[in-house]
Amino acid sequence: MTFTEIVAPLPNVPNSELLNPVPNSTISSHPHLFKIVMPIKVDRFEQLLQTHPNRPLVESVCRGLREGFWPFATFDDTAPDTWDNSARLLEGPNLDFALRQRDEEIREDRFSGAFGPDLLPGMYSMPIGIIPKPH
Repeated sequence: MTFTEIVAPLPNVPNSELLNPVPNSTISSHPHLFKIVMPIKVDRFEQLLQTHPNRPLVESVCRGLREGFWPFATFDDTAPDTWDNSARLLEGPNLDFALRQRDEEIREDRFSGAFGPDLLPGMYSMPIGIIPKPH
């Protein structure tokens, strides 16, 4: 028996978040920032897993590849609608690296382009750190 045969399916987005008017308004008014880009051919992937015994897992992974994954985040009623925690300052070679990486991710369609200096309602931003590795 393998892990994939016994592991629970990936969770759906909680209904409280699906119905949350703050991020839903931002997603509706800025759909270009939230597109799902998937290099995996999900239909073919699903076809290859047709006989996998853990159907709930397969279906949850395929749903996530098509619609996006819920990151196991939990929020409560006291959480702010928007939170910018990206104030860590980068400078010198670390800043140069971060900007080059950002530009590459935008070119590869893995990051959305700029939308202004402030987060939109429902957005959270985490600190960005750089840890240089040799070679």
